[in-house]
Amino acid sequence: MQLLQLLGLGLAALTAPAAAHTWIECVSTTVPNLDAARSSPGTVLPNNVCSGYPRNKALDGNWIDESTFYSWNLNHPDTNPNGLACNPTQTNQYPPGKPMTTAKPGATLMMRFWGNGHSSYPYGLPPNKDPGLVRIYWKGAKEQEITSKSELTGANWLPGAQANFSGNSIWRRLPDGRPDDIANYMQFTLPADMENGRHMMVFAWAGERGFLNNGPGWKETDYNNEWVNTYTTCFDVMVEGSGHQGPSAGSGGSGGDGGAADMCSSTPCRRGGMSSAACTGGSCPPCRYRKADGVDCYEYKDGKCPFGNAFDCLLNKQV
Repeated sequence: MQLLQLLGLGLAALTAPAAAHTWIECVSTTVPNLDAARSSPGTVLPNNVCSGYPRNKALDGNWIDESTFYSWNLNHPDTNPNGLACNPTQTNQYPPGKPMTTAKPGATLMMRFWGNGHSSYPYGLPPNKDPGLVRIYWKGAKEQEITSKSELTGANWLPGAQANFSGNSIWRRLPDGRPDDIANYMQFTLPADMENGRHMMVFAWAGERGFLNNGPGWKETDYNNEWVNTYTTCFDVMVEGSGHQGPSAGSGGSGGDGGAADMCSSTPCRRGGMSSAACTGGSCPPCRYRKADGVDCYEYKDGKCPFGNAFDCLLNKQV
């Protein structure tokens, strides 16, 4: 099924509560009829014009194949056992007609990504769940790769490149009550002191609450440690027209990590996810998982936490 056909369906027929995922459709988008599309969602489809794509968009136009083979679940222990930041298919390649983004330092770009039924708080999949944040990571210099999900931290955050998942979206509610996510956008600005060359970046959906807290004095414009990255797409920006040489001074974000306050010492958890096996502190297994109604804890499996998005009390960090 091709992308235009799916847009006619609004993707609603293919979204389900279990399909919590997203990926970049276009890194650099212009939408000449954006205001009209916002005013009449579903009646006027946005005329998305893409001039720069994410890495190796070889399946472009096939939403089902991209959903299966292109989107990247950071925390799935079976498909990402080595904790890679990028889907291995997202190599530094750009098929004909799907070029890398080219931009000048200081340029503001508008990215488009898939909402997949998560953009509406009251009607989303699942309903009444905050869809979280989207953000971008970059190592601050050309030809520098982010390879591990452990590198996706505030230290490698592109300052300012963080927004609510649905804050710049177009969606409607269908007559049967299902959400129809038509387009999700995120604007981000490149630092003015980027040097010429290829700059690798990682887009992340932070779709789940974690255990870390933001540090004292945290502001909305700072990097948010409270959300855990769940899906990524990798891309590059070819910077041209710069007079700067060397790494940028604009890499790394503000807002310290406040730590996982009392998570391992005094917060009760359910051993093996069983309410009948509650425990507290050091007597509990080390791997903690936040749930809507409390915290579950599990023992290591093969030397590590058995599922992704855990707080490891032995390592004292989110894994």
